[in-house]
Amino acid sequence: MRAKIFVAALVLITAAYCWGLGWIAWGFVQVDSALGYGLALGIVILLALSVWVIWREVLFGLRAGGLARRYQVPPDAVEDDPRAEFEAARTAVQDGGEQDWAAWFRLALAYDALRDRAGARRATRQAIDVHRG
Repeated sequence: MRAKIFVAALVLITAAYCWGLGWIAWGFVQVDSALGYGLALGIVILLALSVWVIWREVLFGLRAGGLARRYQVPPDAVEDDPRAEFEAARTAVQDGGEQDWAAWFRLALAYDALRDRAGARRATRQAIDVHRG
């Protein structure tokens, strides 16, 4: 619940940021010069980029959370040793689990246990893609 409140706060802060940028862009348009229009266009592009990044991250979080709710730990999971669990998860993906979202999600959790956040995100994105078909 704490993470959801934090994400909601970040989205609200971003919305306020976008609102402020919109007002700044409108002020540049009111100048009625080529420079003003150029600056306003740059701000609108920055605004669109901000909204796009936040949208992608929120969707990623929602989809990853959905997979986490569906995921069931396999019986051969090694919970005590992160390195051994990583090897088991990687073997599960290599041995025909490339179209199994649970194998990819297990690999993502193993990467996360090893503190490899980039690998965990890649594996989670792959799990989401496989799950979506």
